[in-house]
Amino acid sequence: MAAKKTRMAQPLQHPKPPKLANERTGLNDKVANVIATTVGSMWMFYASIIGFAVWMAGLGVTVAGDNYPYNLMLLAVGGIMQWLAMIAILVAQNAQGNVQDKQVEHLHDLGVTTHRLVVENTELTEAIHDHFMKKSAT
Repeated sequence: MAAKKTRMAQPLQHPKPPKLANERTGLNDKVANVIATTVGSMWMFYASIIGFAVWMAGLGVTVAGDNYPYNLMLLAVGGIMQWLAMIAILVAQNAQGNVQDKQVEHLHDLGVTTHRLVVENTELTEAIHDHFMKKSAT
């Protein structure tokens, strides 16, 4: 019976669940992760809007002679809306990945708690069983 009490007193050790960013181990995966994290940020979204606004406000004309309708800018970027849409998609994917990581951690913690409760319940059931078996034997 003492061995059972010792086992219950020991904390259960479970590894933390993996995160999506930690699963990317190769060089290409790490580079892709850095690009997605950098380009897929709200700071890149804000910088793009400011950059396009400054270009259209006069920098395009003074630096590159790019007069209205800003052919050079549209050619170089491939379309303002496409660029901003790509950033928005990457931001959304990064946000979804973070939410998914938090959900996995919560489910992991829930599983650890459930496992601990099942172990405690089993030990208590065994103790009750042993107690009544001793009473019925006497």
